[in-house]
Amino acid sequence: MATVTAPAPEQTAPNPAPAAPTRRPRVFPPPPGTLPAATGLVLTTYAGGAALAPSYAPSAPVHAVLAATAVVSVTLALLLRTRYSELRTVLTGVPLPLAAVLLGAARLPGEETGVLRGAGEALLHSGARILTTTAPVPPNVDTLTLPLLATWLAGTAAALAWRDERRVLALLPGLLLLVGAVVLNGPVAPPGFTSIGLLGAAAVLVMSVRSGPGTDGAGSPALGIQVDERPAAPSRVRDAAVTGTVCVLTAATAVFGGPLLLAGWSAEPADPRAALVPPMDSQQALNPLSYLPGWAARPDGHLLTVESEGPVELRWVALADFTGTTWLPESGYRNAGQTLPEPVPPPPGAETVTARITVGDDLPGSWVPVVGVPRRVGVDAPGYDALTGTVVNLDGGVAGHSYEVSGELADWSGVDASRAAPPVGDVYELYRDLPPGAPPILDEVVSEIASEGGYHHRARAIADYLRDSHSFDPTTPGGHGYAHIDALLAAPGGRGGAGTSEQFASAFAMLARAAGLPSRVAVGFAPGTERGDGEYEVRTGDAYAWGEVYFDGLGWVPFHVTPGGEDEQSAGPDLEGGESSDGPEAEEFEGSSGGQDQGEAAPGREGGDRRGAVWAAVFAGTLLAVLLLVPASRLTRRALRLGTGPPTDRVLGAWRELRDGIRMSTAEPPAGHTVTDTVALARDLVPSPALAPGLDRLASAVNSAGFGGGIGVDAEVAAGAARTVRDHQRALRKGGPRIRRLAWWFDPRPLLWRDGPATGRGRRGLR
Repeated sequence: MATVTAPAPEQTAPNPAPAAPTRRPRVFPPPPGTLPAATGLVLTTYAGGAALAPSYAPSAPVHAVLAATAVVSVTLALLLRTRYSELRTVLTGVPLPLAAVLLGAARLPGEETGVLRGAGEALLHSGARILTTTAPVPPNVDTLTLPLLATWLAGTAAALAWRDERRVLALLPGLLLLVGAVVLNGPVAPPGFTSIGLLGAAAVLVMSVRSGPGTDGAGSPALGIQVDERPAAPSRVRDAAVTGTVCVLTAATAVFGGPLLLAGWSAEPADPRAALVPPMDSQQALNPLSYLPGWAARPDGHLLTVESEGPVELRWVALADFTGTTWLPESGYRNAGQTLPEPVPPPPGAETVTARITVGDDLPGSWVPVVGVPRRVGVDAPGYDALTGTVVNLDGGVAGHSYEVSGELADWSGVDASRAAPPVGDVYELYRDLPPGAPPILDEVVSEIASEGGYHHRARAIADYLRDSHSFDPTTPGGHGYAHIDALLAAPGGRGGAGTSEQFASAFAMLARAAGLPSRVAVGFAPGTERGDGEYEVRTGDAYAWGEVYFDGLGWVPFHVTPGGEDEQSAGPDLEGGESSDGPEAEEFEGSSGGQDQGEAAPGREGGDRRGAVWAAVFAGTLLAVLLLVPASRLTRRALRLGTGPPTDRVLGAWRELRDGIRMSTAEPPAGHTVTDTVALARDLVPSPALAPGLDRLASAVNSAGFGGGIGVDAEVAAGAARTVRDHQRALRKGGPRIRRLAWWFDPRPLLWRDGPATGRGRRGLR
C-alpha cells in the first residue's frame, strides 16, 4: 500500500540555479545481499581466467594472478560506485592494473628489457605475443597483460551493471571473457566445463539476491512518495542453504554432465595461432644441409658434448620446403617456454630421455640440438616450430651454450604397419609437392619399384633401392637439388652414383613425394664417441641427414637411407606387416610425431592463407559489430521510450532521455533535484528560446504523469515531449566539443545507468 503525500513547494523563480552535483552517500554497512552478489560477480569474472590458465605452463601463477584481479576489480568498483559516477569509478581504478603491468615488467620481463619499455610493449602487443607463442605459453608480462586487463575491465563492468540493478547485464562481461578465452585457447587447453560451472554458480548467486544495492525500501521522499515496508524476509540461513544447494547442483551439472553430453562430439576447435605467422629471422632460412659435405670431408671436428645415461641420437632441424635447388626450414619460430607441447599423436612406445648438452664454438646457426620429441629445453629464449619439432635460440647463435633437454624417443619395434594409412586432407599437400623441373628419373624409379603395394611397402622399397644401388662417399661435393639427384640416381637394376647423407636424404624425400607420400628431410647427430662417465663427444662426422614419411596414427617415421658410411643404419624402423594395404582412409591428425615432431600438422600455404583471411574477416566483423552495438542499442531504446506504450509512459520515457542527455553533458544531477530543477538545468545547457516552451510543457506533463494520474497527458502531449527531447539532445551534441559530437551515440554509459520503473511505486526515474 502506497500513501502519496504532496510534494514540497517548488521555487517560483523562472530559472533557478541548479544545485551543485553531490557525491553519492556512503553505503556502510553494505546492504543485505551484497556479499553473495559480489561473490557471484567475482566468479563470473574469474571464469574466463580459469579457462585460459591451463594453456600456460606453469598454470598456477596465472590462476592466482587472474583470480586476484577478479577479486580486486569487483571489490574496488563496488566501493567506488557508492561515491562516484560510472566513468569516475572506471578511471579511478585504472592505475591499479597498470601498476600490476609495471610490476610484471620488473619481475617477469618479456622480450623487451627495462620496466617502462617492457610494460609499454606489453600494453601494445600482448595479444600478438600470445598468438606468436607456442602453447603452453610461458607466463611473463607480454603474455599476461592482455588477460589481466581484460579480467579487470570485465570485473569493473560487471560490478557497475549490478550496482545499477542490471543483473543479467552484470553476467555478460564474464560470459564474453569466457568466450574469448576459449577462442584464444583453441585446441591447446582442455574443455572449459569448470569455467562454465563457475559461470552457472555465479548466475545463481547474482540472480538470487532479493534487492540490489540501489533499492530504497522506504520509497523516494524527495518525490513525496512513501512506500510501506515489505513483510519480513525469510530466514537468511534458509536462503543461504537453498542458494548454496542450487549453486552446487548447477556447477556439478556443468562440470560432470557436460563431458557426458558431448562425449561423442569429435569437433576440433580452430587454433587462432595459425592465423598469425611470426616474423622469421633471416638467419633461420639458411640450409643446414649445406654444412654436411664439409663436415663429412673433415669428420674429426668437435661440435657437442652430451652427458646422458646412455648413447642418444639428437635432432637438429627438419626441412619440408623444397625449391628445386635446396631444402629450407618451415615458416617462423614462435616464442616458447621451457616446457613444450605434448606430441600429437604420441610416439609409439615413447621413453623419456634427459641429457645435458654443451655446444662447442663451431656449431653454426641458432638451431638447438634436442632429444627426439622435445618436451623441456633449458635455453633462456627458446623458439619453437610445432610443425617440425625444431627448437631455436631466439637470442642468437647456440654456440657456447650449455643446457638440459628432455624428450620422448619412439620405440618402433613391434609397431604394426598394417594399420598405417596415408593421411588425407589438403594440409598434407605441402609435403607431397615437387616444384616444376623434376628430372624424369624420379617417375621412372617410382613407376618401377613404388607404384604398387601398401603405404609402408612403397616407402621401404624406395629406401631399399637407395641403399642397395648406391654407395657412400664422404668426398662428394655438396648439393642436393634436381641436378644433383638426377646425376646420382640410376634406373632400377643398374648401379647409381655415390654421395653423402645430404644427397640420399634429399633423393628419398623427392622419390617419396613422386610416389604420393608426404615426406621431408631431417638433420641431426649420431650418439658420438663415449669418453666415459656417461659423456659423449659428437664430432662433425657424426652429423647426418635422413628422410621422414608421415604415417596416419604414427606421425613422422624416420628412414635412414645412406648406404654404408658412419651413419649406416637400417633402411627404416622395424615395423611389422610391411606388406599391408593402404586400408581405409583415416581421419586427419592435427599434428605429427614419430619421435621427431609434435604439435599441429603443417597446413599448406594456401590453406594457411585462407585461414588467415577467415580469421581477419571474423576479427573485423566482430570489431564492427561491437562498435555498432552501442549506438544500435541506444537508438532502439530511445525509439521504444518515445514511441511505444500509453502517453504517460512515453512522457516518462522522454523524461529519462532528457536526463540521460544532461548526464552525458555535465555531472550527474543531484538525487534531490525536482522536475523544475532538472528542467532549469536543461535550459542552462541549451539556452534556446525556441526550446523553453517545450521544456515547460514537458515538466508539466511529467508532474501530471508522475503525481496527477496522467490527467491532460494525451498522444499529442507525448508526441510534443518526444520532439522536445530530440531537439534538446541534438542541440547538446552540436554545442559540445567535436569529440563529444563524434562519440555521442557510441558512449555506452547510458545503457548502464539505472532506469526507474515507468509506473508503480517508487518512480525513481523522475528524480
